Parts: sequence; C-alpha cells; structure tokens
Amino acid sequence: MSEHPSSGPGSVAGIGARIGAFVVDSLLSVAFALVTGFRPGTDYYGLAVGLFFLAVELFFVAAIAQTPGMRAVGVAVVRARDGGRPGFGWIGVRTLLLATVLPALIVDASGRAMHDRAAGTVMVRTR
Repeated sequence: MSEHPSSGPGSVAGIGARIGAFVVDSLLSVAFALVTGFRPGTDYYGLAVGLFFLAVELFFVAAIAQTPGMRAVGVAVVRARDGGRPGFGWIGVRTLLLATVLPALIVDASGRAMHDRAAGTVMVRTR
C-alpha cells in the first residue's frame, strides 16, 4: 500500500466519514425504493432498498470513484497501492463483499475495512 498522509486530502477516511456516507446513500436508496413503488412493510421493500444501495455503490464508484454520500462527506475510493482509479472488477468484488455487511465493519490498524483490503482499495479523504 502506498503511504497516505495522516490527515487532510489523501488520508484514510475515518469511521465518521464512512458512517456519514452510508447514511446519505441509505436515504437515497430508500428514496429510489419509494419512487419505484416499494413501501415500508410490504413484500420486498427491504430487498429493494438493499439492492438500490448496492447499485448506487457499484455505479457511482465505478463511474466517479465516489457515491453521492461519499461526495457529500468528502471521501473517495482509490487503489491502495498507488492512489489510482480501481478497475471495475475490483469495484465489483468490493461491492459484493459490502453486500455481506460484516467486512465493512471490520477495519485494520490503518483504518481500511476488510472489503477494501480484499479489493485492493482504500477510502480516502478528498478535502
């Protein structure tokens, strides 16, 4: 992994930023579910919200390296080894692991979550 500064742009994103991005992206996923006709308490609502969340993650990280939630809190996903843009395949791996939830909750001493480590990525601050 390339060296990341301890603070400021390029530093590994902390748990607060990760949670903030998750909240924004979750609200966006709920809005997509509601707009497409899924209602809380009805069949498949939870599944729809979860799938919309993963679709937002996959599409936006692949397209611009950050979801709307990540953009709002000032973080992005980059390749850990050199800070470059991760390939689509690795973004797919990262998203599939994120779907299991557990890897996103386990972080190492550097602050990288398990799904980022498996995909060779890191979430860094952009500002």
